[in-house]
Amino acid sequence: MGRVSHTALQPDGQPPVAPSAIPATNVRVFIETGPGTGELTQPSAPRALTTEEVRELVELYRQAARNAKEAGFDGVELHAANGYLINQFISEHTNVRTDEYGGSLENRLRFLQEVTRAVSDVFGSRNVGVRFAPLFTSTDEDRVYLGWLSRIHN
Repeated sequence: MGRVSHTALQPDGQPPVAPSAIPATNVRVFIETGPGTGELTQPSAPRALTTEEVRELVELYRQAARNAKEAGFDGVELHAANGYLINQFISEHTNVRTDEYGGSLENRLRFLQEVTRAVSDVFGSRNVGVRFAPLFTSTDEDRVYLGWLSRIHN
């Protein structure tokens, strides 16, 4: 899910997770305030994932791919657009990490690369797609990272 969420939507009321603890702005989330009622509110401030949690997420993507394959799916599409978690790792605006998943463009693409490889291990690379938004407005390096993607795919 990523940082555009609310504690009311998270297990045990925990904060949402993100590459970095940067609150989302200029956006609202819908939360249930009672039976059949709800409201739009500011997203809760996220907490930054630890490096170990990032690695665990890669394995969760692998397991999700296995589950999809067992359910009869022919392939999967990774959602790396619209502010979802993979997109947040890529963006220099939402990822200010100082470990191997932050900093340089290559490092910010590492999560996508690891997730893509994990899912491709299950389905094969020809049955895995990566979805990007038509306009990459979440990073200043809009066109640059597409070249990196072709490198990590091989």
